[in-house]
Amino acid sequence: MRTLITSAKLVFAAAAIAAAGCGDVELTTTEETSQSPATVETASADDAIVNSIGMKLVRIPAGEFLMGSAPTDPGARDDEQPQHRVILTRPFYMGAHEVTQAQFEQVMNTNPSSFQRSGLLKSAPEDVDSGKLPVDNVTWYAAVEFCRKLSELPAEKKAGRLYRLPTEAEWEYACRAGTTTVFHYGDALSSTQANFQGEHPFGNVPHGPFLNRTTTVGSYQPNAFGLYDMHGNLHEWCLDRFDRNYYRDSPLEDPQGPEQGSSRVIRGGDWYSDGRDCRSAFRYADIPEGRFYALGMRVVCELASEGATLHPIVAAAGTAQDRQTSRPAAALNSRPLPEHGEDWPRWRGPRGNGTWRAPRLPQKWPGVGLQQVWKQPLGGGYGGIAATDGRVYVMDRQREPQDVERILCFDAVSGTPIWEHSYPVDYSNVSYDNGPRATPTVLGNHVYTLGAVGNLCCLDASSGEPVWTKDLVAEFGARIPLWGLSASPVVHDDLLIVHPGAEPDGCLMAFDRASGEERWRSLADAAGYATPILITWNDQPQLVAWTPAHITGLNPVTGELLWETPFEVNYGTSIACPVFQDGLVLVSSYYDGSKAIRPGGDTQAAEVVWQDRRNLRGLMMQPLCRDGYAYMLDKRHGLTCFELATGKKVWDDDNRMTPKGRNPQATMVWLGDQDRAIALNSDGDLILLRLHPDGYHEDSRTNIIGRTWAHPAYAGNCVYARSDEEIVCVVLPDPESTSGSDR
Repeated sequence: MRTLITSAKLVFAAAAIAAAGCGDVELTTTEETSQSPATVETASADDAIVNSIGMKLVRIPAGEFLMGSAPTDPGARDDEQPQHRVILTRPFYMGAHEVTQAQFEQVMNTNPSSFQRSGLLKSAPEDVDSGKLPVDNVTWYAAVEFCRKLSELPAEKKAGRLYRLPTEAEWEYACRAGTTTVFHYGDALSSTQANFQGEHPFGNVPHGPFLNRTTTVGSYQPNAFGLYDMHGNLHEWCLDRFDRNYYRDSPLEDPQGPEQGSSRVIRGGDWYSDGRDCRSAFRYADIPEGRFYALGMRVVCELASEGATLHPIVAAAGTAQDRQTSRPAAALNSRPLPEHGEDWPRWRGPRGNGTWRAPRLPQKWPGVGLQQVWKQPLGGGYGGIAATDGRVYVMDRQREPQDVERILCFDAVSGTPIWEHSYPVDYSNVSYDNGPRATPTVLGNHVYTLGAVGNLCCLDASSGEPVWTKDLVAEFGARIPLWGLSASPVVHDDLLIVHPGAEPDGCLMAFDRASGEERWRSLADAAGYATPILITWNDQPQLVAWTPAHITGLNPVTGELLWETPFEVNYGTSIACPVFQDGLVLVSSYYDGSKAIRPGGDTQAAEVVWQDRRNLRGLMMQPLCRDGYAYMLDKRHGLTCFELATGKKVWDDDNRMTPKGRNPQATMVWLGDQDRAIALNSDGDLILLRLHPDGYHEDSRTNIIGRTWAHPAYAGNCVYARSDEEIVCVVLPDPESTSGSDR
């Protein structure tokens, strides 16, 4: 490997690169490299700061480099291109390490990290010092607030040191440290060089160890600038907003990122990343309130003596930022008719499989957007909406004046509140704690709901009066998983089936729908997050459930186990609802990939038909299947098409349908018997698209709500969508009303 660094005075940089194992270094004169891809000022080995909380920061010289990936670079992605020249006109100091848990706690008086003795490090060796691990589970807002508070410490103010997050350009420049290869180590990466998923290294290197957690900062060799863990350990927040096309128009000098965008850039790979996602040019993103045990930060420091002032974003820390709102509503010209067509009485629609017999829709949305009929304020929650019989049902969480979950009912046409039912909750042990996760299930004059911490309710659908309620934790020993109970209630004949992880042997439980009496319980597994599905196999009904340890088929009447297949997923991330199509059960996991299983029953064992652990890794979105093909939202590649029978990948949309991110999310629904579908992405864009094995086809999109992970409800000619702030009703136009609207 050859590395170009300008000026023969760079003895320190050359020695450091050699020490890091990067091979031969070519030192050139300025004249020789006037067109070179990387130009870096002289650096000094002792040009560093140790601040008042013991954080070491190394001086990064001004310079220029080629940012992003060339089309021929191994592993290059479209959003890393075009590769372009960037000049950083000012030097800056950057943390030699990621911010540690001890440093974060010293400044913020709190430690959000999952990798603590009270959390995921319960069984770690005794010599693991969590204070020296990088702080994880940090939102972008918290990272910016840390910078503000650190800048305000008396010793830091006296020294004139001002802190912020790095820009994306600064991060990549600092990571490369004068190199032009895929990693600052070279064109290959082994997990003996960085903390990542060693089963999936990059380049011609053998498989290596996999720690399955963060490790002490500085455990691996630094780059030429003296920076550690730029590849792996944790993803790191940057200041910039994310735009997959930003590199096309990025300025030459000191780029700051796009002015608009719902997500913020994250860089660097993490302890569970494949080697390909630890590359110097790899870009990721997340919503600024996103938290994750593979997401942390490092800081940049500038000196007031060199003309630096507190960055405006840091100065505004603690105030509301980046709050996306929906577009102004189109002029009112259509009536909402929620009862004139199929309604949406439960999770995933009238058949529970993501299909909806939609009214006739236009080829494109009107240029002015969709008509918003009504909106109402709402609290936090990821749970979907049910809409049936002229009423809309949704759950939320209110923190003041008391911490409660609410079940709300609105008039479907006017949005007028009809009733609400609430009860106190304690979310202290729930991660991503903004509110309930499950969708109400409505049948007859009863509405059934399950809260995140185990409150199961049967309410009168007209009045909201309780018919019966259960506290699944207090009464049945339910074990609340990390992200709360999320599976929506499922109705089978006179039974209500839930997935609470009760003890003993109550992973799944059935209650009498009318009385609430327990009818059966089954399995010793813990609770996952996926809603079970009802299928018919060999002319018999089966309840298919995906737990953190197994995929199972049960007799829905008795709870008897008919078959099971082991599928132990990392950190219990059995989230996306299973799919049953063409005689196969499909499940998709964030960490451990996808499996297709042919169900068993009676004396017949289930059969694993295929498994893909690397290219088909879904998270929350339930895949859609039709005509032998499946369409899922892969965590890395975006919307992905593959053969259902074999798992063979056909195409991906390179994160076009929904924003690229660490937790990409959208919901998709078939609109009829053809290839047409409708999607609501995480930015609140309602998208008309066609799903076909020949590629991604998007017909139209328009924004109807702010950021959301929740499933909307479709009823008649209406769409009901929710965010953490509001619920809205918009009208779907008929083709005649939109003719000529774009002219």
